[in-house]
Amino acid sequence: MECKATWRRWLLAALMAVSIVSYARPPASAGSDIADAAQAIHTHAGAHRLILLGELHGTREIPELVRLLATRYAAQGPVLLALEMPHREQASLNAYLSSNGDAHARATLRARALWQRADTDHDGRRSEEMLELIEAMRVLRGQGRDVAMLAYDTAADAPRNDANARDRFMAEVVRAAHGALPRGRLLVLGGNVHAMLERPGYAPPQMPVPMGAYLRDLQPVSVRIGAAAGEFWACRQPRPCGALAVDGSPGHTGPQPMPYTFGVMLERMSVARLIGRADDAENRRAVGP
Repeated sequence: MECKATWRRWLLAALMAVSIVSYARPPASAGSDIADAAQAIHTHAGAHRLILLGELHGTREIPELVRLLATRYAAQGPVLLALEMPHREQASLNAYLSSNGDAHARATLRARALWQRADTDHDGRRSEEMLELIEAMRVLRGQGRDVAMLAYDTAADAPRNDANARDRFMAEVVRAAHGALPRGRLLVLGGNVHAMLERPGYAPPQMPVPMGAYLRDLQPVSVRIGAAAGEFWACRQPRPCGALAVDGSPGHTGPQPMPYTFGVMLERMSVARLIGRADDAENRRAVGP
């Protein structure tokens, strides 16, 4: 675990001054249901500054939803987007946000060990869509918006002898970021269990206290993002990592009972263009230079 002084260094790095750069490609247009979901979260959150976005990993749609939400908030004030990435990736995020987004910058970011996973060990968080979300944040900075990104997860090789250590660590990093951001919004994208505000009664014995439970005093909005149909990509023991069918939760868009405060339902989710899979070469051709 890192000390709080080190977290402060990450936060100072994440909240660096805006660097004006250009953008070569316009973002893809979002489906109406994704735009409606972003609008619903924005409306429900009101003046709340901390928004926990509980996702199903490995979809094409959720990074686009987050992009739309971050764009809305960036038009109003500072935005810090926190991603469930190892904290050691903070420097690479900062470097990319300050780059011109050219082929060299993209290749340098993509070459990081974070983005290298085999099919058998791919939990869905590493996709072309997530890289496009990072690029979209760089574009917002290039437009003069006050935005930054934060990598808030533990290292993949961190000791796991304490079942609660990871979520507690993530919560402490998010709390420090919230305190360092005097105004604006802190959007935290992570797995839907991490976004819970309490450990539910139906939780299996091995489930840790979720990150959101440690942050309840900050009055966060906790959003569960679901879909009526489709698939996402995840690793669920004892089955190998792979595509899983969505279960139709949370059922409707609107306020939700604990352990969340709100939920949005997309029409459909589809498996992301996962980096490192056998079809990654085709993904690269689809994305282009």
